[in-house]
Amino acid sequence: MELPIIYEDEHVAAVIKPAGVVVNSAETVSEPTIQEWWLAHLRAQHQGKLVFAADWQQLVPGNFSTEYGTPEEIFTERGGIIHRLDKETSGALLLAKDPGSLVNLLAQFRQRQTKKKYLCLVHGKFRILEDTVSLPISRSQSNRTKFQVMADGRTAETKYSVLQYYPKIDVERLLQTAKGSHPELKLVKQKAERAYQGFSLVECWPKTGRTHQIRVHFTHLRHPLVADPTYVGAKRLQLDQLWCPRLFLHATSLSWNDPATGEARSVEAGLPDDLQHALTYLLPE
Repeated sequence: MELPIIYEDEHVAAVIKPAGVVVNSAETVSEPTIQEWWLAHLRAQHQGKLVFAADWQQLVPGNFSTEYGTPEEIFTERGGIIHRLDKETSGALLLAKDPGSLVNLLAQFRQRQTKKKYLCLVHGKFRILEDTVSLPISRSQSNRTKFQVMADGRTAETKYSVLQYYPKIDVERLLQTAKGSHPELKLVKQKAERAYQGFSLVECWPKTGRTHQIRVHFTHLRHPLVADPTYVGAKRLQLDQLWCPRLFLHATSLSWNDPATGEARSVEAGLPDDLQHALTYLLPE
């Protein structure tokens, strides 16, 4: 695995996470993770050893508590991972090079001093083009791989703005794409006409960082994300994947305060080619 680094200084780096890659290592994860790659990347710079910046202890916030371990122990546990993106999601990801910057930025995320922006494509047309969704989220009791809006869940807040509405998909082009994999092309056309009621390209700013937050909030609003393998439903997923190869959700920008100087920092991650190509199937108003 080799990830493009779009920002780097003495204490942090930002990379573009590809879709399909897990961020955090765990006993239940057998595939390569970004956490493993990042630790290997740091060690490769110092003959196989982890070497931290000399001033890292000065970056630890004054009100830091050792309730969950020392900065060194937290770095060992997290491997420099500050935040995460779902496996299916691509985009900007910030990584720490030392324990001080890690706990500093963890505090920034916890105190909502960082800003994240996402771009997603969802099913349907919004009645309200700009709004903030404030709905609590918890893990589903019937399916532990899913999350849902629940009254007793954790607070979750997502601001959104609709950029573009596409009332139709190019059915003839869709049929050309379906050739070979779907012999019953008439059936594909009928399914598309029944299942699709337009699409909306949406910018999102999650103020909290719950698992699947954007996906769950929009599913609850009856606007599931295109090609979402968990929430869009099996029949619509099969159609979506004819023209959109994976979940249409990308972290386009991320901003934070430099742990050493306090200065504002930000990165941008443009929409990947596969998602740009998916948009070419849609017909604007």
